[in-house]
Amino acid sequence: MRLILVVATITFQLTGCYLTRQGYRQVGLLMSREPIEKVLEKDAVSPLDREKLMFTRDVLAYARSAGLNIGSSYKDYVQLDGDAVSYVVQAAKPTAMELKTWWFPVVGRVPYLGFFDRSDRDKEAIELERQGFEVHRGSVAAYSSLGWFSDPVFSSMLRRSDVELAHLYFHELTHRTIWLKDGVEFNENLAEFVADVLTHDFFTQLNRGKELGLLKLAQQDYDLFKVWLKQLRKSLGESLETSAGKPESERIKLKNAAISFAVSKKPAFKRVDFVGSGQWNNARILAAGLYSPDTEAFENAAACMSNKSSPSWIGNFLKTLKKMAETTTDGFSALKAICQR
Repeated sequence: MRLILVVATITFQLTGCYLTRQGYRQVGLLMSREPIEKVLEKDAVSPLDREKLMFTRDVLAYARSAGLNIGSSYKDYVQLDGDAVSYVVQAAKPTAMELKTWWFPVVGRVPYLGFFDRSDRDKEAIELERQGFEVHRGSVAAYSSLGWFSDPVFSSMLRRSDVELAHLYFHELTHRTIWLKDGVEFNENLAEFVADVLTHDFFTQLNRGKELGLLKLAQQDYDLFKVWLKQLRKSLGESLETSAGKPESERIKLKNAAISFAVSKKPAFKRVDFVGSGQWNNARILAAGLYSPDTEAFENAAACMSNKSSPSWIGNFLKTLKKMAETTTDGFSALKAICQR
């Protein structure tokens, strides 16, 4: 714990009030963690939580065999008061298809701010709206420290189904294995791709066909959503381009009309309604794009890997990608470079 405090203190001095407050809250959470082995010994643990914690062992073992960097993550447990560990705000100007970013050490520029208190997140959202931004507010059940700390299992994570929980672990462990600075969209897309592959392979190995069937339906719905989102972003871009030079209020009205039309024409989802009934604005649209990977680009790069029959091919893929990124301008260029070796 002393190392965490030292690293945190240095970070506070570099980045000021925001990280000071959030850093102390993170340290507080980490200090409240308890080894999972001890948690499992307690009679007060619910049967469902016990089952999820034991399932975690199997997921981690599979992730390790796949070549992900497990380290000492997910060996401890933190009980939260609610269903989220962090609250996030993202922002974009009403007539600009670009998320506002903030710069931090190690990770570089990121298109969001995370808070451990909902009220802090809401205060920031109100301030951003006062500055003329559209905002999207969200919450997360887990996050990755990118290997700086040993990430614990938060109680919020255990509220997910086994498929969702495994996907979450694979996603966050991908971040721990590889993170390219100033490339949040690429990093999130990559983590989603890896998590999709490993979740499917893992449940196939477990012969849990019913859950794979539900996963397939959800993925089909998500594929429909990605097409819908891509078309919406295209139509908004065209609307903003053709309305350039017109009064701001008129441009916003045209943009909102395009969004309303798209929502009214949302796909006929079979299992998961990824569009929902909530309000969509530039911030929410762009935020959703961070987790909507161009699977074709990743699949093409992965196809160029040899010996994909090995359980650790994903790990080799990530190592190769990381190496390619050292001589290319961004993660997506590194993907293409894999097939050009």
